Amino acid sequence: MPRCEHADELDLSIGSIATSLRAISDAIRQCADRIDTTATKGNDNNVESRMQLQRALRLICKTADTPGAKVVFAGVGKSYLVGRKLAATMTSVGTPALCIHATEAVHGDLGIVNPTDCVVLLSYSGATSEVVRLASVLRATTTTTTISSSSGRRPYLVGMSGAAMMMDSPLGTLCDAWIDCKVDAELSTVVCAPTTSSSLTLAMGDAISMLLMARRNFGPSDFLRNHPGGQLGHD
Repeated sequence: MPRCEHADELDLSIGSIATSLRAISDAIRQCADRIDTTATKGNDNNVESRMQLQRALRLICKTADTPGAKVVFAGVGKSYLVGRKLAATMTSVGTPALCIHATEAVHGDLGIVNPTDCVVLLSYSGATSEVVRLASVLRATTTTTTISSSSGRRPYLVGMSGAAMMMDSPLGTLCDAWIDCKVDAELSTVVCAPTTSSSLTLAMGDAISMLLMARRNFGPSDFLRNHPGGQLGHD
């Protein structure tokens, strides 16, 4: 294992970290440019990203405005962990949300999903087999299943991916809307560990949570009610 004991080695290490942070910042900025109104003109992919995000936001906002409904994040691996954080943030600022593991979901955890919910399916590749299977099960929901309403309504399905546009992936073909979190590359050139893509997904999810918070006029007193412990709600 490399050792970082001398000042010049530490300087190199800090420089490497700074480079990584800039790469993550650039990926977030590029995503912002893709969905920005002025930047989408003349680029079909950008227009598609913006249109799909608009549709996703309509479904998420409709869910947030429906009494008793919630946003359900789902994924496996690092995507599941990202989903847990996003659900925690969303809940803390006024929109009920939770996260389920895609594997456990098809072994009983689907019982927590209601027909008025919106399920946000997280997959770096857009082809994760467990997530695709979950989407397929949810999409095929009929009035004979436990998570369906008498009217045949099923949960909204929104895909959130770091590597694929909606119609370019198995997951995308099953979703009602798509949130583009595409990145050009992860931080490492040696292994494809989710780094840039997971950071962008977190940033996008947090931005959506802030939008939902603003829509419901969620303020300091509301935040304190959800954060009676610790210092956050008292600041």
